[in-house]
Amino acid sequence: MRFTSAISDAGTAREAAEAVCRQVVEQLAGTPCDLACVFVSTIYRASWPELLASIREQVKPHVLIGCSGSGIIGGGRELEWVPALSLVAAHLPEVRVSPFVVAPDELELSSPGGFWVDKTGAPPDANPVFVLFADPYTAQPEKLIGELNATYRARPIIGGLVSGGNQAGEHLLFRDTEVYRDGAVGVAMTGNIAVDTVISQGPRPVGRPVIITKAEEHVIWELGGQQALAVLHDVVAGLSTVDRELAQRGAIFVGLAITEMRQAFGSGDFLIRNIAGIDPDSGAIAVTDQVEVGQTLQFQLRDPATSRQELRRLLQQVSQTPRPLPSAGCLLFNCTGRGKSLYGFANQDVRTIQLVSGKLPIGGFFCNGEIGPVGGTNFLHGYTASL
Repeated sequence: MRFTSAISDAGTAREAAEAVCRQVVEQLAGTPCDLACVFVSTIYRASWPELLASIREQVKPHVLIGCSGSGIIGGGRELEWVPALSLVAAHLPEVRVSPFVVAPDELELSSPGGFWVDKTGAPPDANPVFVLFADPYTAQPEKLIGELNATYRARPIIGGLVSGGNQAGEHLLFRDTEVYRDGAVGVAMTGNIAVDTVISQGPRPVGRPVIITKAEEHVIWELGGQQALAVLHDVVAGLSTVDRELAQRGAIFVGLAITEMRQAFGSGDFLIRNIAGIDPDSGAIAVTDQVEVGQTLQFQLRDPATSRQELRRLLQQVSQTPRPLPSAGCLLFNCTGRGKSLYGFANQDVRTIQLVSGKLPIGGFFCNGEIGPVGGTNFLHGYTASL
């Protein structure tokens, strides 16, 4: 098994494609390419079918998928809001790579089970792993991920929602030489492949875990029998001056317990969700997910140091796990809220990965939402590094 990656910020998409193709072909050193993933900046203006055909001609991948992004990752770099093109090419002996495309009208009629087995070409007993790119406006990502979860229980899905556009039709999805502006594309991989996943959500718990005692859909009215907003105010008031300033700048989130089967909760036990709004009159808090009475909640605070430390800790856990072979490569799907906007300068997450895990070939993009498993179930995340 061999992974290669390259990135270029050349002035035109064609120049960038030629540069990355030269590099990955040299790195492949004559071994065939089974899977190529191409990630492109929406800033480029190009005839994408022709460019994809050129990439196919030079690299000769068995399967090619890809998408556009506001930021592009590859070759140890994270290039945000500038022209860039990244290519990952992998030689995967004894691995079956099955590409699939899902159109919005298909998602309207889809359901767990046979539809997805036919669509992906992978039966559940083959234990597939998935890479998935989806348009945030047209792919119904929660439905899409939920149905894949139900069909392939506990099988990892890694990927993200395409970024860089402001409305439907402005994003790009690639399969071979075909270009789509809606729906989703992905691959199912079965056979001689093992995938480790790291889902680094970033925030740290503050305050104490509390039980949701009154709620409906996305709105929480009471926590532990008290007004939800009053509980939040108490948590913020108990923070240090520095942390209180972070919270007041919008760096505070809600953590929803993934399972209640815990005697004590830690940072990896929560699904992090945004606070969508507050109502001072009723004391209600709206969050960006369904909530249930009886669910445990803990507020979470996000800062650059915590995000970096959590990613490092999770990577170290993976690196310390015994395995027959070292990791061959990495796909990284990073939130647009990380990168420079979080750390103040570029390449921080890539550097952390390569510091802990070695100089792995890395490719990926900055996402409008990141896909990955927590506690054996795949979720759509925000502010997350999913790799």
